[in-house]
Amino acid sequence: MRILHCFNWKLVDIVSILDEVKNQGFDAIQINPIQPLKEDGIKEWWMSYQPIDFSIGNYFGTKENLIYLCEEANKREIKIFADVVINHTGASVEDDLTPHQRVNPLLKNKDYWRPKIRVSNWENRYDVIHNCIDLPGLNVYHPFVENMIVKFLNELIDCGINGFRFDAAKSIGLPSEGYRFWPNIIYRLKKYGLFLYGEIIFEEDMKIKDEYALYMHILGNYDCTDPNQMVKYIENHDTFLSDSELGYTKNWPSSLIVDEYSILVRNYENTLFYARPFDDSWKSEKIRNAHILDKEEVKVKILQFIK
Repeated sequence: MRILHCFNWKLVDIVSILDEVKNQGFDAIQINPIQPLKEDGIKEWWMSYQPIDFSIGNYFGTKENLIYLCEEANKREIKIFADVVINHTGASVEDDLTPHQRVNPLLKNKDYWRPKIRVSNWENRYDVIHNCIDLPGLNVYHPFVENMIVKFLNELIDCGINGFRFDAAKSIGLPSEGYRFWPNIIYRLKKYGLFLYGEIIFEEDMKIKDEYALYMHILGNYDCTDPNQMVKYIENHDTFLSDSELGYTKNWPSSLIVDEYSILVRNYENTLFYARPFDDSWKSEKIRNAHILDKEEVKVKILQFIK
């Protein structure tokens, strides 16, 4: 699976590049979170990860826009993957763990929320799966919250979505930790065979990574035991746009990203290429050739297997 990450692109603008995406050999496009946001419009990039509702439609497009994009992409055999934010919501003010006043109907019950405690030790799994990142954390283990999430994901499937990228997936517990959220969610999706991948970054424990890999592909720039369960990248929106040390690719030239990505394609089944703002490097001939060569090699392997 070769995914083009169109972060903070309007859906109508993505429709206009579908033929080029197909020509470049990409199999899928990851769109921006499409949930209503705490603040609409492009102000700070991270505002795309401060939703206030589990419904469809924001500055980047309406539900009708999404349906049309999925229809046009399907005509070209391109899959559309939705980036979904299910672990947390927008805050009332910055640097606060109080949910925004527009978050409904979740505000009415404190049991729908994690305690107002920030994760202090990312190596401690109890801390990670029970407390908050720097935003109000949802208690996804509560049946009411789980039901809202399932309804939202199935609404996206009805629009034509072919898969999901789960933001902050690492912050949601696993069956071995006493939580069946992930198998519950996957079992309740109304369509089988969706491409699912989750953000599991900075996780050193191989057992943890491998257990997540039972339910989804692992989005990261490291390996779990089965490399085919990875979605590998050289750069994503976090590594390019962050002001902290996480933004380590800010000063890397586009040519380096293209070169390194082409190497990934030769070694991994699933890759993600982040389309930098105002940068057409995703249209590089080198990327197209890498994708085409990879598909040709896959065809040869299939024919050899059949024989």
